[in-house]
Amino acid sequence: MLDEKICAVDFCEGAGVATLAQQDFCLNHFIELCYESLQRIDPRGQQAGRLPVDLPALRAFIEECSRRALDVALHYEAINNLQRGRLLDILLWAGELFLLLRAPSRGFADSILQEHDLVHTRLVARHF
Repeated sequence: MLDEKICAVDFCEGAGVATLAQQDFCLNHFIELCYESLQRIDPRGQQAGRLPVDLPALRAFIEECSRRALDVALHYEAINNLQRGRLLDILLWAGELFLLLRAPSRGFADSILQEHDLVHTRLVARHF
């Protein structure tokens, strides 16, 4: 996809298929980098006393990661089903994170619990 570019990872001679953070990566290193970055960003796996983050920069990275993953999935022809599935997983994960970071004051798990409690309260109220 990227004309005559090689992967930015040391000792990798794979052809660059995606650019992320202004560096070219082969498909496998692109997928690996996306997974590592999304895991590091995901607030659901972090401790509560975490340092403040630059939300606009995180959103920009998540958007770039998802756009590149979609572009690779749609236009790169030498891709197997496992790689395609991982790219889809990256797209889904990035979408979740983008929504989570839009409302940083309310955690994902908290929102599910609050919705569940509201539904449970309504169901119980109907029976009394």
